[in-house]
Amino acid sequence: MAQNVIRMADMKKELLQRTINSIEFFLNPKISSNSELERQIRDHLINGDLVVIRDALQEGFAERMFACLDRFSDWRVYEGYEEHFHYHHHNIYDDKLFPPDLLWCREIVRSDATKNFIQRLSQRECAGETIFSASLYLPGDHSLPHDDFLGHRDEHRQVAFVWHLTKHWQSAWGGEFFWCRKNRYVSPSFNTLLLFRVQPTIMHFVTNVSPYAQGKRLAISGWWTGKMESEHDETTADDQRNEEKRLVEII
Repeated sequence: MAQNVIRMADMKKELLQRTINSIEFFLNPKISSNSELERQIRDHLINGDLVVIRDALQEGFAERMFACLDRFSDWRVYEGYEEHFHYHHHNIYDDKLFPPDLLWCREIVRSDATKNFIQRLSQRECAGETIFSASLYLPGDHSLPHDDFLGHRDEHRQVAFVWHLTKHWQSAWGGEFFWCRKNRYVSPSFNTLLLFRVQPTIMHFVTNVSPYAQGKRLAISGWWTGKMESEHDETTADDQRNEEKRLVEII
């Protein structure tokens, strides 16, 4: 009898630990307690839309992560210049540089409980590695249009997230997330979560940050990965490249 009680207590403790390690636990209660809102988010993700959730996570969690990034000083410059794609921004990619709170946040975002939650929302497998980093966009930083479509069949980017943690930003300073499908700008703000399913036909970019920008454009972003659903996704990018070779192309 005593062993059963101990076993039940251990199971409850394990369940509680899994729960508090999920991003679902840290959601704004107005979101997590609203099944109709969750259904709308799911439907729009499946439809290939960009989902913008303002005041997304509990305020204490958001403030803690803002303070973590705001204090950090060892940002590294990353830049690349490829065909049709240039980028220049400051990041924390090396987990050896992660401050303790960022490591803690990463464990929440990549936990099995979080993956199950995102899989339920997106209707895509998210059991693979979670790619996680932080970014700071300073004057001149930008990222030209791209689709995030990368990986191999067993571990491909499935769902992208961008958690904006920017305070007191003015839209004239640039640094806006631009969703090409709807010609929509999303200005940097505090505690705003962007979610979308990665597809080769879904383009987005970050506009150039003005030399007059005074604030810090801070964000935590990445991808949940998993197995690709069909060969159709693999061939779409090739089809797009073949379009560019036509003598006459209608856009």
